[in-house]
Amino acid sequence: MTTITRRRATAHDRISNIAENYLQSLYKLREEGLRPSAGNLTDFIRRLPREEGVGTSLPSILGMLRRMAKEGLVTIKPNKEVELTERGEAAAESIVRRHRLAERLVVDILGLDVARAHIEAHRLEHAISPELEECIQQRLGRPTTNPFGRPIPGNAPKSLKGTEVCLADAEVGRDYVVDRVPEEDPQLLAYLIGCGVMPGANLSVAEQSKYRGVLVFKTDSCESSMGHDAARFVWLRTVSSNGAPVAQ
Repeated sequence: MTTITRRRATAHDRISNIAENYLQSLYKLREEGLRPSAGNLTDFIRRLPREEGVGTSLPSILGMLRRMAKEGLVTIKPNKEVELTERGEAAAESIVRRHRLAERLVVDILGLDVARAHIEAHRLEHAISPELEECIQQRLGRPTTNPFGRPIPGNAPKSLKGTEVCLADAEVGRDYVVDRVPEEDPQLLAYLIGCGVMPGANLSVAEQSKYRGVLVFKTDSCESSMGHDAARFVWLRTVSSNGAPVAQ
């Protein structure tokens, strides 16, 4: 067994499912560039499927964070921000990787509707052992992203800088390619899928009405509208004159 496999096995065996959900949420907070405060974490925890059985009140979340701090998974800083320790970082990457591999597995191999992938992956992620994870990796060809464009830790190269913009801030008339979409909100995800707003799709903004909080966008399959609050969770990449995503 390699050092990496032993490290993954240790994190997988000794950390509770609830703690893994917290670690995954903290990891996603950082991906979104949000402050790792208890309040922001609470918002992410509340997006978890009910079947996960995670308490969503602020007192229960604060209590869990104190427990995780005692276990050496997080550090609670004087300004109340939550920081992953070295052990917590390794465990967070492990659970995020298992979750996103599970999403790929149920869609690419089992043929599940992509709208259900996030929920089913939450049911599978905690049960994936290091050995099974390696089998899934080999079967899938070590994919770099999940079906929603999120990078898979350990597989994906670091994101290119200077090329990303959220849909809410996209320029009118400029061509983009969808980079990633939010998977936690089933209703929003179903709407995006129906409009053809999925990773790799072409998209342009026809109208920006920020004073009304709405924008109009076009994809290859339709023209539709979206509120700016929701559009901030859809990320795009700029496109060069030859139609390829810009790399800077």
